[in-house]
Amino acid sequence: MSIDPSGRGAYVERVRNDTLQYTRELLAENDRTRTLLVGLEAENADLRERLNRAEEDLSRRAEQEQRLEERLASVEAESRRFSERFVQVEQENANLANLYVASYRLHGTVERGEVLEILQEIATYLIGSEEVAVFEVDPGDGQLALLSSTGIDAKPFQRIPAGQGVLGRAVSQGKTWVASDDASAERRPEETDLTACIPLSLNGRVTGAIALFRLLPQKSNGIEAIDRELFELLATHAAVALYCSGLHARLTAAATKA
Repeated sequence: MSIDPSGRGAYVERVRNDTLQYTRELLAENDRTRTLLVGLEAENADLRERLNRAEEDLSRRAEQEQRLEERLASVEAESRRFSERFVQVEQENANLANLYVASYRLHGTVERGEVLEILQEIATYLIGSEEVAVFEVDPGDGQLALLSSTGIDAKPFQRIPAGQGVLGRAVSQGKTWVASDDASAERRPEETDLTACIPLSLNGRVTGAIALFRLLPQKSNGIEAIDRELFELLATHAAVALYCSGLHARLTAAATKA
């Protein structure tokens, strides 16, 4: 069987045309794919740039939040300091008011009984002790003579020789004694619970003393700075009040006899 040359040529031409057409279509598809790829790469670059900007923005926001948190913590700490200082100032004002009231009351009467009662109230409400003894120095022998006491057994304290025990030594030296400052001090048996001894001075001469024994339970911090200031006030003002009340009593007695 023979093949028609004209038919073979047409077949070849058709195959070639089909191949050319397919090639053109592949090239066109390749161009579209390349164009799409270029677009995707551009879009990807744009997305990457946006992501970087977003990350930078988040980083800046995180830094801002950190700075704001640090500033807030600083403001809160400063606010706490102001609050603590306000409470401290209020306490100082209250303490000053208490000192003024104590001084005013001591000089507001010449009755010895009232003076001793005021001293007891000062010890109880301002210092925090309901166990108190008030002494006067006997000018004859220099011994401490008990004027009044509350909350303690008064018998061992009726007369205390100068220089004996904590009370006698404090009066001899003319210096306030506080147990927390001198825990190893040699005490007499009756001075076991002694917390403080305040010598009372008038014109440089010790005229008496106030002894404080156990403190109230709420006085858990012991003797504080304001208590020491009150001790200084009592050292002079109580001495003057007791002297004036004693002088008044003697003048009244003399007037009565006359």
